[in-house]
Amino acid sequence: MPTPDIAAENRSPDKIPPKSKLGELRVENLFFTYDEQKMALEDINLSVPEGEFLCLLGASGCGKTTLLRLIAGLESPSGGRILWRGRPVHGPSLERGIVFQEYSLFPWFRLRDNVALAIEKSRPETAKSERFQYADEYLGMVGLREAAHKYPHELSGGMRQRGAIARTLALGSPVLLMDEPFGALDPANRMRLQELLLDVWSCSSPGRTVIFVTHDVDEALLLGDRVIILGASPGRIIGEIKVDFPRPRNAETLFALDSFRELRSEISSYYHRDARRQIAGESIITSRQEGI
Repeated sequence: MPTPDIAAENRSPDKIPPKSKLGELRVENLFFTYDEQKMALEDINLSVPEGEFLCLLGASGCGKTTLLRLIAGLESPSGGRILWRGRPVHGPSLERGIVFQEYSLFPWFRLRDNVALAIEKSRPETAKSERFQYADEYLGMVGLREAAHKYPHELSGGMRQRGAIARTLALGSPVLLMDEPFGALDPANRMRLQELLLDVWSCSSPGRTVIFVTHDVDEALLLGDRVIILGASPGRIIGEIKVDFPRPRNAETLFALDSFRELRSEISSYYHRDARRQIAGESIITSRQEGI
């Protein structure tokens, strides 16, 4: 299969900022507010090297999805900046494919047509017959070649999500953004898709960068090279864990390791400290309101 010819997001000859590296995604001094009142993210600084599998971990409401949408270009920062390959991110781009938690296939298209549409958008010069051939290959990667002629409503939830992953892979994006894509699945399908994702990521060449949002500690430690932990109110980075378990990884074996349990405990300690900080902050505000 030929390498996708993805247009550069920004071809202006502006000087590349010295702090950035080609192939790297950087988030610098970022904050984001809703309606200029409620701050959702504060002082986010993050560097993601090319080919890394990074997990963003945190409780509901901590800003994980908001940060992912900012990286995707679906939202604009209230302050700071996001750089991809040394260029500022301004709006969505084929260079950053995204898989949502919802099964975002077009319901009026068959599964093969959904995937072929992604190929048409990223490689418009490809003949229609070739687009369908490539679509079948991507569906084969996720075990759905036999379901190519089915509509989304004829598929199970796990199959629809596999189809969404195939469509995003078909874009050829060097960065894959995933927003709790397995959160609504039963445990068996969730484990199956985790293994599928790791297989696809490990076989990608050149290495595809993955930024994966989850609130599941076990999932983050199973998938990631590194885990960034976000605290709440407002969302900010409260911890970072380097995950050194060798690959390929097997969940059953990994979860039994003492070193795995130690990392789980370390992540829990970040949450406990953050919870105590929030309780202390709320107590101070309450005391001031009551004039104590």
